[in-house]
Amino acid sequence: MTIDEVRKLSLTELLNLGEFDCPCGKRHSVGTRRAIIRSGAVRDLPQILREVGCAKPFLLSGHDTFRAGGEAVLQALEQERIASENYVFPHSPVKPTEETVGAAVMHFDYSCDGIVGIGSGVINDTGKLLARATGRPYINVATAPSMDGFASATSSMDRDGLKVSLDSTFAYAVIGDLDILSQAPMHMLQAGVGDMLAKYISLVEWRIARLLVGEYYCPVVAALVENARDRVVKAAPGLLRREPEAVKAVMEGLVIAGMAMKYAGLSRPASGMEHYFSHIWDMRSLAFEDARAELHGIQAGIGTLYSLKVYDYLRTVTPDREKALRYVENFSVEDWNQRLTAFIGPGAQAMIDGEKREGKYDPRKHAERLERIIRRWDEILDIIGGLPSWQDVYDLMREIGAPVSAEDFGYTTEQIRTTFTMTKDIRDKYIASRLLWDLGLLEEAADAIF
Repeated sequence: MTIDEVRKLSLTELLNLGEFDCPCGKRHSVGTRRAIIRSGAVRDLPQILREVGCAKPFLLSGHDTFRAGGEAVLQALEQERIASENYVFPHSPVKPTEETVGAAVMHFDYSCDGIVGIGSGVINDTGKLLARATGRPYINVATAPSMDGFASATSSMDRDGLKVSLDSTFAYAVIGDLDILSQAPMHMLQAGVGDMLAKYISLVEWRIARLLVGEYYCPVVAALVENARDRVVKAAPGLLRREPEAVKAVMEGLVIAGMAMKYAGLSRPASGMEHYFSHIWDMRSLAFEDARAELHGIQAGIGTLYSLKVYDYLRTVTPDREKALRYVENFSVEDWNQRLTAFIGPGAQAMIDGEKREGKYDPRKHAERLERIIRRWDEILDIIGGLPSWQDVYDLMREIGAPVSAEDFGYTTEQIRTTFTMTKDIRDKYIASRLLWDLGLLEEAADAIF
C-alpha cells in the first residue's frame, strides 16, 4: 500500500482493508471494524451488537452524555427487544481518574456480554478500560466529535497525578450519529478541531525524532493523518452553522487519527509537544484547587499555537556547540526536579522517576545528540518549513470561536512560560522543548516567546 493509494481511500474503505503491508516494513492493522457516521446511525446499534455476539449490553455514560445520546440508544434497543443494564456516573464532570475506572468496574453487571460507551472523551476511555478488564467487546456511541481516541487502543487517564496513555482496547464500532453530534456544545466541536490542528506539530516532531534519535516513522500513516487534518481545516468554518458535512469531516478525522496511532503502535502520529501543554494543565488541575483545566482538544489547540511560535523561534537559531555543552554542564537535575514538583504537584514524581530510567540529561547522551543536531540542522529546518504560519492557525481558531490562550482559563504569562519549559519531561519523546534543551537555549527561547 503506497502513500498515493492510501490517500484515495475513504474511512470505510480503510476499515474494510483490515490489515495491509506497508513500505515502512510493518504490517498495519486496526481493531475497529466499523465507523458509521451519518444521520440516524444510532439505529444501527442493534445490528452491531449482533455482529459481536452481544445479547445484553452494559451501557456506560455520564449525565450530560446520557442526555445527549442515551435516550436514542435505549429507544433503538427497545425496538429490537434488547435488554440492557445502564450505569450513569452520579457526578459531573466525569474525570479520567482511578476512581472513575474503579466505579465503572464495581458497577459492571457480569450478566452483560458487551459494553456500549455513550459519550466521548472520558466515557470512551473508561469504557475501553472496562472492556479490557472484563473481556467484553466494546462499542462507542459518540456524543461529540471532541477528541481522537475513538479508534485508538489506549486510554488517556490521570494515574498517581500523572497523565498517562494506558493500553486498553479498541472499539469494534464507532457510531457517530450526525443528529446527535451536530447538537453537541460548540465548545466540544471546537475541541475536535483543536485536537486535529495538533497534528501539524505531532507529524513534524515525528519526522525530527526519526532524524535525531532514530525513532520509527511511517510516511503512509503520516499521510493518512495529513489528509484527515487538511479536510478538517477546510470544513471547520461550517461548524459555526452546525453543518452536518462539517461535523462529519471532524468526526472522520478524529477516527482516522486514532487508527493512525494503532497502525503505528505509538501516539506519535497524533500527539507531540502541543499535547504536553495540555497534560501539564490537567495535572495541575488535579494537584491544586486554584488551577483550572479546559477540554483536552481546546488545550491541544492552544498548545498548537504556542508550539508554532516555538518553531518560529527555532528557524532563527544557529547551533552553538560550546554554548550547548556549557549549558548542560551547569544544569542541575536536583534543582530542576524541585521546580517540577513545585509547579506540577505529586504527578511530578512519576516524571522524575521516568528521567532516571531514560537518562536524557546524561552529558554523554546529550553530546551524541548534539552532534547529530549540528550535522543535520539544515534537514531539521526543511522539516520545520512544512508547518503553517501561526497567523493562519490563529485566524482559523478565532473564526470558529475557539479559545486561543491559556490566559482564557486563568494562566499567567509566567505560568505558560513555565509550562513550556516542563513539556520536555512528560514522556521520553523527542519534542521541540527537548531540542531546545539540547541546544542550551530552553530558557532563552521561553523568554523570547512567552
